[in-house]
Amino acid sequence: MASVCCIVLAAGNSKRMGENKMFLRIGGKYVLERTLEALQKSGCFEQIIIACRGGDMQAVETISKRVLTTPFVLAEGGGERQFSVGKALGAAAGFDIAAVHDGARCFVSPDLIRECVKKAVETGAAAAGVRARDTIKTLCNGTITGTVDRENLVNIQTPQVFKYGLLKAAHDKANAEGFVGTDECVLLERMGIPISFVEADRNNIKITTPEDILLGKLIAGENTRTGWGCDSHRFSPNRPLILGGVNIPHTQGLLGHSDADVLIHAVIDALLGAAAAKDIGAHFPCTGKFAGISSLLLLERTRDIIADKGYRIINIDATVIIERPKLSPYVKQMRENIAAALQIDITAVSVKATTTEGMGFEGSEEGASACAIAAVFG
Repeated sequence: MASVCCIVLAAGNSKRMGENKMFLRIGGKYVLERTLEALQKSGCFEQIIIACRGGDMQAVETISKRVLTTPFVLAEGGGERQFSVGKALGAAAGFDIAAVHDGARCFVSPDLIRECVKKAVETGAAAAGVRARDTIKTLCNGTITGTVDRENLVNIQTPQVFKYGLLKAAHDKANAEGFVGTDECVLLERMGIPISFVEADRNNIKITTPEDILLGKLIAGENTRTGWGCDSHRFSPNRPLILGGVNIPHTQGLLGHSDADVLIHAVIDALLGAAAAKDIGAHFPCTGKFAGISSLLLLERTRDIIADKGYRIINIDATVIIERPKLSPYVKQMRENIAAALQIDITAVSVKATTTEGMGFEGSEEGASACAIAAVFG
């Protein structure tokens, strides 16, 4: 049986994206993470070689260790796609078949990978792609001069899979002649080697521009989630009254292990609930390390927990239930504090206050409570 490896191209400079697209999150997962998962699930490869930039190697290794059970190695990429593949081919020596796949094609299906590998084993070379759907015209000096028969036109993607000897010979010839191609197929075409076409589905997109991210989110099934949180604390003398990170003058404050900021605690639980990430007590238990801690610091840590799970905060709506004092003079500062801790715009934070008109423990000034709703996207 043929031995097969895969070269993953993750060394691009992402000029059109403005940031490294390998580390963008779509549907709660990094682009590179999704790509490696598909390669892993295909069951085709005995080794995966990831060509990446030197400065990204640690991050790439961390993701790869989390996702892959298949052995993998990292190779420093080159300034052009062809050079990255050329460097990785050294690590691929000894394999019968070498696949090349764009790390940014993170929605590739395991079935497509398997079909490309199967076809390359049978014919020597295979590449995935989709048939042209638009009418293609020729152009000269800004004028349309004709129509091309689209029945014979395809948009080539990856995986592109080859017998190792063919791919290596094509690279050596191109390098010797100073030719730089846009993909591996063109290098084999120059040698007159036929390449089998494997039709891909339309989800095998390449994340290249911000518009591709929007389509990727749709494919990944990203959606909006909401969470609800509530908290209450009793009043105690000789304690500061901290609400929304604001020290509010009052005759007594709320009792708790931390600063007992009932508003922030409700917001934290709402965010954790939206991400299905347990509750405030699971992350910040009543132990010595959190004694007297500012709840704004806990909110910042909650923001990181949410981000690590792949969620982006949309907005917060919270209400404090307290008989006295009046909170309206402090609401703006509370909103600013919460927005700063969550790194969102203040317009995405609503804080309100109400009383129970003398009813219940809030009305009798035994304590105060708060409730909050958080919306996240991911």
